Amino acid sequence: MVIHHLTTLSQYVEFLRKQENEANLLFKDLLIGVTEFFRDPDAFAALNQKVIVPLLARKQHDEPIRVWVPGCASGEEAYSIAMTLIEHMEEVHKNCPIQIFASDIDETALNVGRRGVYSENITAKIPTHRLQRFFAREQHTYRVNKFLRETVTFATQNLISDPPFSNIDLISCRNLLIYLNADIQRKVLALFHFSLSDNGCLFLGHSETSSQQEGLFEPLAKKWRIYKRTVLARTPNVAFPIS
Repeated sequence: MVIHHLTTLSQYVEFLRKQENEANLLFKDLLIGVTEFFRDPDAFAALNQKVIVPLLARKQHDEPIRVWVPGCASGEEAYSIAMTLIEHMEEVHKNCPIQIFASDIDETALNVGRRGVYSENITAKIPTHRLQRFFAREQHTYRVNKFLRETVTFATQNLISDPPFSNIDLISCRNLLIYLNADIQRKVLALFHFSLSDNGCLFLGHSETSSQQEGLFEPLAKKWRIYKRTVLARTPNVAFPIS
């Protein structure tokens, strides 16, 4: 309203109706696409120890590993998990297909992830050996290589209104729940419980917990917000999004 020299909400509503692109600009301003590669390295170390190591230990050699990253923004989190999985698979001499579903409501951010091209400042977060293996250096950018890129599928998805993925081994949804009200948080956590396999795990952001649905998850590493799906005698009520 300040930018357009408007003093009342009713004036801004009228402006939205007349200016074709204003709603899109407002929509982008409301989204918070803050992410980075290996955000919070100590949390990633805990994820590797508590989730990825036992996950690969119980997987057969040709059994797929399925990961869902809702609210993925421009894809750094999804690619970070993919790199971690690839590295540990080599350590244990397994060759499980990696299927990572990275979803978001922001199509502009998703296109960044699909292209897999990031600014050269990612060198502050990614060590040299990973840059050399998983990225190609361009003039002022780094491009994700084909092998890493093919492990991630980017999809437009509204977490609140679109159907979830299923049979998932790991959901990484960090710093998205804090922007949702309590009722929606409960709904989303119930969907996550449905989406996860019996041994599936949930990785949340530092300021988030699964306390809105305590019976559905048990902590694996509470400090790092890593939880395991609880197997229940009776399936909880899940409000499936149907369009």
